[in-house]
Amino acid sequence: MDRIDTLRLFVSVAELGSFTKAADREGMTPGAASKQITALESRLQARLLERTTRSVRLTEAGEALLERIRPWLSEFEVIEEGFAEDEAAPAGTLRVSAPVDFGARILMPAIAGFMRKWPGLDVRMSLADRMVDLVDEGFDVAVRIGHLADSSLIAKRLAPACMSVVASPDYLAAAGAPMAPPDLAAHACIIDRNKPAPQLWRFTRADQSEEVKINGRLTLNGASAAVEAAAQGLGIACSPSWAARDALKAKRVVPVLPDWEPDHRDVWAVFPSNRYLAHRVRLFVDYLADYFRDGA
Repeated sequence: MDRIDTLRLFVSVAELGSFTKAADREGMTPGAASKQITALESRLQARLLERTTRSVRLTEAGEALLERIRPWLSEFEVIEEGFAEDEAAPAGTLRVSAPVDFGARILMPAIAGFMRKWPGLDVRMSLADRMVDLVDEGFDVAVRIGHLADSSLIAKRLAPACMSVVASPDYLAAAGAPMAPPDLAAHACIIDRNKPAPQLWRFTRADQSEEVKINGRLTLNGASAAVEAAAQGLGIACSPSWAARDALKAKRVVPVLPDWEPDHRDVWAVFPSNRYLAHRVRLFVDYLADYFRDGA
């Protein structure tokens, strides 16, 4: 194993907190992985990891090394792959970050199609409802929903993420149906912390616009959870249409304020602005663009 591979192994151990898992990722035995890290520590004359029978954690020196080598390894991989011809069959591992609900319900079919098309590629997918740091955490690409803040990342718009306002028939029978957006202020609304402004709902209709501050007893994080809460009669939810689709079809919820359009967001693929973009990342982003353009 050369020194670059050893550094990659160190990153895997740091990310996974386990020699066994890191060895499996890198295709070696745990014993061999441990020996390689010991040799690295000897070469650097620094203890990088604290090992116990149950866990592995970084020392201060290990954290400093990880912070310095992650961006360098990422750049090295990009440059290394930049020499490959675009038509060559891609290989290696694609590291993808996506929101939990969207990743599981909407993105996974696209991942499956992508992996069938390119059998030489492995995909390591991490689902989390937080803004990951692509460079520091070693991701090749992230799928994000919303209005993007300015950053050094490159962003490609994939699709609109239309919103639906829904409630159960029982809730509306008991509380009455709102006739205009301001009426929502008097209703129990379900607050989804995953939104950038969870208690501020915006609507448009023709040349009209309304902004309503909502309140409710239930606060959660997750589009599917918000729709299910609405189906259980806990109030009115404003969630992405893909999350509400099944409940609407089953008539567990019905549309609220159908003449008004909630403020929609967009689905984006974001990736580091490297000069030499890895071939596998280009293929994945282009595949997603085609997938969503075809009406997924």
